Amino acid sequence: MAARIDDGGDALSPEGMERLLRLLATQPRRLSFAEIDGRTVWIKRFDTERRPLAKRLHALASPLLPSALHASPNVDAAGAAMREARKAASFNAAGFPTPAILWRGGAVLVLAEVSEIVQKMLGRLREADPAGHEDLLVEMAAALGRVHAAGLCHGRPHPRDMFRRADGTWGYLDFEEEPEAAMPLATAQARDVWVLFMQIVARAQHEDTGARAFAAWRAEAPAGIVPELRKAVSRLALALPGLRLLRPVGLGKDGRNLLDAIAFLRSALRAGPNPLPAGAAGKPNPDRIGTPT
Repeated sequence: MAARIDDGGDALSPEGMERLLRLLATQPRRLSFAEIDGRTVWIKRFDTERRPLAKRLHALASPLLPSALHASPNVDAAGAAMREARKAASFNAAGFPTPAILWRGGAVLVLAEVSEIVQKMLGRLREADPAGHEDLLVEMAAALGRVHAAGLCHGRPHPRDMFRRADGTWGYLDFEEEPEAAMPLATAQARDVWVLFMQIVARAQHEDTGARAFAAWRAEAPAGIVPELRKAVSRLALALPGLRLLRPVGLGKDGRNLLDAIAFLRSALRAGPNPLPAGAAGKPNPDRIGTPT
């Protein structure tokens, strides 16, 4: 297995490499954690699981779908690892932290541990600091706007794929999707928005959080994404009547989140720009939200 250390990563020691190779020979899980060279690392394998059926069906149906719903290009396990490393490098170059790649070989990435994952922060704040929980959702949307302003697209923005440092800097991980390779960048960025708002709308506890989050994203993001978002929301809104009919009889969690997010975004886009008061557009406020580990 050929090894390559990613630019900016820290090389594993010879002893660390021996331990890693033993783990790879005995550990079939897609994602695992280990102590190597005195630190916790993530071992991510792209060759241990078959591609999910839903993704395979999505790829087959893509030619029949609007461009905003096309699947990311299909790649093999080694290609998936390469795509994740390449996208991480692009985010790093633009000033957005990502987990350092300590080692890469074939379909395997060894990643350094990062600050507290945003999904864990939200779970901790939900009861302990409800206002901080809502502020973090708003800040999450603003952070995605800054990603878009840098000409980047995450592909699957979710609180479990983000981390936040103590100084308020936001970082990203798990770059497994690349919609910008299957559609225009602005269209892919618009998809980022409705995917993220599936999470924001579902998690918000205060009535105004969604509107605050959307205003925070809009204040940071390029204006050219909004027309693409309108198109995507208009197309997705065609499914709203059917989703509403299914909701009482067993609409799944993702279906409920999509229903609520599209209904919210359609209303928000009709309302037009709604600037927030100065200082409320999702700017980092570590003292208010708490200090990640």
